Amino acid sequence: MKYAKYISLISTVGDFLILNFFFNFAFCYLKGFDSDCFNTTALIFFVYINLAWLVSINVFKDYRIDRQAYKKSILFTYIKAVIFFFFLFLLFFQIFTFNYYSRDDIKVLSVLFSTSLLFWQFFLYFILRLYRKAGYNYRNVVIVGNNEIANELKDYFVNNPWTGYHFKGFLTYQESNKKDIVGTYTEMERFIANNKIDEIYVLISDAHASIYKIISSITSKHPVEIRLVPDFSQFSFMSTTLVDYDMLPVIKIQQGPLNFWYNRSIKRLFDIIFSVINIVFVLIWLIPVLWMINLFSNGGSVFFIQRRSGLDNRSFKLIKFRTMKKNRDADNKQATENDERITKLGRFLRKTSLDEMPQFLNVLIGDMSVVGPRPHMLKHTEAYKALVKKFMIRHSVKPGITGYAQVRGFRGEIKITGDIKSRIKLDISYIENWTLWLDIKIIVLTAFTFLKGDNKAF
Repeated sequence: MKYAKYISLISTVGDFLILNFFFNFAFCYLKGFDSDCFNTTALIFFVYINLAWLVSINVFKDYRIDRQAYKKSILFTYIKAVIFFFFLFLLFFQIFTFNYYSRDDIKVLSVLFSTSLLFWQFFLYFILRLYRKAGYNYRNVVIVGNNEIANELKDYFVNNPWTGYHFKGFLTYQESNKKDIVGTYTEMERFIANNKIDEIYVLISDAHASIYKIISSITSKHPVEIRLVPDFSQFSFMSTTLVDYDMLPVIKIQQGPLNFWYNRSIKRLFDIIFSVINIVFVLIWLIPVLWMINLFSNGGSVFFIQRRSGLDNRSFKLIKFRTMKKNRDADNKQATENDERITKLGRFLRKTSLDEMPQFLNVLIGDMSVVGPRPHMLKHTEAYKALVKKFMIRHSVKPGITGYAQVRGFRGEIKITGDIKSRIKLDISYIENWTLWLDIKIIVLTAFTFLKGDNKAF
């Protein structure tokens, strides 16, 4: 536990050893440690690249390896740092004439340096996980409060031993016999001293006003760290940013990435390009084929048009290939397994999701997006918004042909309340964590589902 402060130092020292091995020692070794290795320009270069890497890791905070670090964040942080470093690296040769490696050698060294750097960081990452899981480099923590969020936080500590948090219990304003409650506010200082507590997590929504004065007194006597845990459950999964209004810190709650016009523009451009490709290469021949099949079978119309709930809960006309016989329940009842209303051709179209293809016309018009929450019938929107908390948040973005919930297995008939709640949770998660890469990933997963078929598509 007491050596935790050295982890960032070990990480940084490892970075510099790798850097100097590939760009300094290797150069001198190949030069036979002759005078070229120790001339003024060479020495300036060796100092320069170390300063360049120091700047890079400080800009992108590479030296920070905390307990919440994930492989993805480490990967992208170091990629950005390496790119920035090589910009500074090449800048040196624009200023000084230096008889260094050839361009081909530099390319090889760059790859070796980047690969070794990532290998070192991931090696350290996994070693630390194993080390903490074994019970070392731990932090004793206590939670002030005992509500639903407090229990979620406790579960995180208990179920993720690799983070190195040792949960010691809950402290509450009043005495209680509930599980894991170890004392009250008045017993807090004694408990913290006896159990060598490192971090105190205060649930703002469940804390009595007196707690802040007590904690202020404790921090003046004991080296504990304070973590304030707000309750954002009423704001869904919205992103938050701490901003300063002069000397006053303010938590800013945002609707997610698509709240920014430039992200909406990127998504819209992608929608137009992707929908045009599908219209030109698929719909242009699929429509005549289905029209001919319908002509020689039931003679019904090729398209089915229905009003659905869209952006800001405005209704729009969704276009699909007709898969059912004309019926009175089309605007009220979802398709069910072995639904007698579905035609033989319609069953094939639904199984392969080809019935959704005309919605690329909706995307091109601007009523829909390629990826987004699936639009519901108007009647179902009214029913679900009264049934499911935060349901209407999904209408803050355009509905999609496919969505995050669909590729996670939540599609087809909604049989129980839990089905729609799970979909809404995933839809909201998509809205609050949108990236273009996430859209592409969902499209790829949808394509795989299309190729193998989906048992819930009926």
